Amino acid sequence: MSKALSLQVSQRAGIGRKAVKAVRKNGRIPGVLYGKAKGDKAVHSRAIEIEAKNLGAILQKSTSENVLVDVEVTDADGKKVDQHLAILLDVQHHPLKDYIVHVDLHEIAQDEILHAEVPVTSVGEPLGVKTGGGLLETMLRTIRVACLPRDLPDLITVDVSHLEIGHSVHVSEIKLPEGVKASNPPELPVFSVFAPKEEVVEAPAAEVVQPEVIKEKKIDENAAPAADAKGGAKPDAKAAPKAEAKK
Repeated sequence: MSKALSLQVSQRAGIGRKAVKAVRKNGRIPGVLYGKAKGDKAVHSRAIEIEAKNLGAILQKSTSENVLVDVEVTDADGKKVDQHLAILLDVQHHPLKDYIVHVDLHEIAQDEILHAEVPVTSVGEPLGVKTGGGLLETMLRTIRVACLPRDLPDLITVDVSHLEIGHSVHVSEIKLPEGVKASNPPELPVFSVFAPKEEVVEAPAAEVVQPEVIKEKKIDENAAPAADAKGGAKPDAKAAPKAEAKK
């Protein structure tokens, strides 16, 4: 179950690039607090700034992406203005340097159903892995849940020690904390154990036999004509024609 962490923020008077740059120069992080006034359906936004060290401590203490905070808003003189329960909606980091450049907080009501993705992890070694050499695969890394803000879990753990090869744990089989319901389809597998992959041994490539090239025999024009089957010499195709018979 998520525990709301205390976070103090100040109202930010200046807006725009120049004002935001001045906020960061003073070791503070610009941000926006989104929320609804009572009886109002429209979402309002309020410019805020947060001490960088305080926000860093909040993020280090949290074990989940869903960070629930009790936000105390103060004015420029440090006087408390109001207080809200909120969730860290977006934390933007500098793409090259290791620091936070902006943060969005979303106010939520304590009696409002919250929808969030909660990370899931496995515990135990499956039987199919221990005795059959199988492989445990994580099919879902997060489970979408619906619950009240104070009931939001940081992490969902699933015991997979009973799984054999070919078996899975589905969404419907996961025991969730009281007041928490899964929104994923119940038939979806979360963890599965598969049979070990057989090693495929490739056959050696067959030797390629090059075809024999028969070269044309060169005829020697000066050689004597070969004898025919009867032992006589073959007539020379180039020999002069026989003399014409006498009349």
